[in-house]
Amino acid sequence: MSEPSHKFQRKMQSGMTFEEYFRDKCHEMICLAEEFERVLGRKETLEIIGKARERYIVEITKKERGLAKSFEDFKAAEKAENASPYFQHTLTLTYPEETSNKLKLHVTECLWAKVFKEMKATDLGYVLNCQPDFAYPQVCNPHIRLKRTKTLMQGDDYCDHTFYWEE
Repeated sequence: MSEPSHKFQRKMQSGMTFEEYFRDKCHEMICLAEEFERVLGRKETLEIIGKARERYIVEITKKERGLAKSFEDFKAAEKAENASPYFQHTLTLTYPEETSNKLKLHVTECLWAKVFKEMKATDLGYVLNCQPDFAYPQVCNPHIRLKRTKTLMQGDDYCDHTFYWEE
């Protein structure tokens, strides 16, 4: 049996492809958001979901990554996480620049963005997957910040994450 032509089409342990799994999860979130929107309106729904997702990301970061004693520790943990099988099958990224106090990361392919775009729900995809990116570096260390001006979810050709150490 040959390998699928694209990593999003590789099978997970469940037998589903990564893309099938994400399509299922995204559909579930979209249905939930639509029901909230029916009662609360779109803006309020996105605010509530965004805040809840950010709290979750902060909790999971504290639990799984913990405090980075230095920027070097943070960069090593970030690269290790991005090299995990999960992220290897859901993102394509490069590190165009790395210094002692800066790490640039470009995401050129993102399964979340692909699926949310196809489902015409990028505003929801952004609050679920992109917006929380700003909270977790400071959980790792209060000196770490993220600057980003582009996301695939918002229609750009790549995401431009720049993590930096601020004294």
